[in-house]
Amino acid sequence: MIYSLHNEAYSFASAGDKQVPWWSFTKTVIATLTLKCVEQGKIELDSKLKGKPYTYRQLLQHTSGLTDYAMLREYHQAVTNGQSPWPCDEMLAKVQVDDLLFNPGEGWRYSNIGYLFLKQQIEQCYDAPFAEVLDTLFKSVDISNSALIESSAEFDKLNVSNQSYDPRWCYHGVIAGSVHDAAKFLHLLMSGQLISKPMLNRMLTPYKLNFDVGQRPWKSPAVGLGVMLNCEPELKTSGHTGQGPQSCFAAYHFEQINPITITVFEQTHSQAVVEDKAVELAKAFTGR
Repeated sequence: MIYSLHNEAYSFASAGDKQVPWWSFTKTVIATLTLKCVEQGKIELDSKLKGKPYTYRQLLQHTSGLTDYAMLREYHQAVTNGQSPWPCDEMLAKVQVDDLLFNPGEGWRYSNIGYLFLKQQIEQCYDAPFAEVLDTLFKSVDISNSALIESSAEFDKLNVSNQSYDPRWCYHGVIAGSVHDAAKFLHLLMSGQLISKPMLNRMLTPYKLNFDVGQRPWKSPAVGLGVMLNCEPELKTSGHTGQGPQSCFAAYHFEQINPITITVFEQTHSQAVVEDKAVELAKAFTGR
C-alpha cells in the first residue's frame, strides 16, 4: 500500500511512492479543466452540448441520463481477452448512446461516457490533444511525475498488475502519476488555487445519493461536479475513488480540525480498502 498526506504545512509520502494509475480520479482532473473552460468563457455550465439534450453540469454530475459501456458484458469480455479497444464510434453504437436511461436532470447514473464527452470538449476548447492540455496544467502547478497513459506498454511499465491492460479501454483516459502528485493536485484544487472559490463552491454543491454504499466508510454520500462527497458533519470529505484491473486508488480532502488531503493506492479489488485507509490516516492526523 502506498499513501500520501498533504496540506500547506505538512507533506508526506510513504516509502515506494511511484507512478500508479489514478483511475477515476482522472474524472476530478477532467472536471477541473471543464470548470476552467467555464471560467474562461469558452462554455457555459448550464448550456447543452451541441445537438444533445444534456448540459455540461449534468455530465459532470452524472445526471445526464447517459448509459455506460461498463454495463456491457461484451465490453468486459473484450478487456479480459486482451482485445484492442473499440473505436469510439463503435463503442457508442454498441451502447446505443442516444437511448437515455432517463430524462436529463431526472435521475442519477454513473457514466464514464459523460466524461469522454467532457474530455472531447476540453480538446475543442484548448485546440489541443487532452494529453497536451494535462501537461500544461500539471506544469503550471509544478507537478512533473504525472501524465496521461495511452498504451498497454505504458500501463505495463507501472508494474501494478500481473495482467496487461490497454488504458484506452477507459475512454475518458487514465492519468498515471505519483500518489504524492495526486494529493498535491487535490489539495490545490480544494484550497481554491486551480479554480476560483465561487467555482469551487459550485463544484462542491452536493447532489445527495439515496442508496447504501455497503461496507465503504461513507454514510451520507453525494456527488458534486467531478467529485464524490460525504456530507456527515464528523466526516466531511471531497475527492474520488477509482478502480481498474487489480488495483484501487482513493484521493480525498478531509475538512476537519486539521484539514488534510490524503491519497491511497493498493493492489486490491475492494474500493473500501483504500477508502478505509484514507479515513484512518485522516483521523490519526487530527490527533497530531
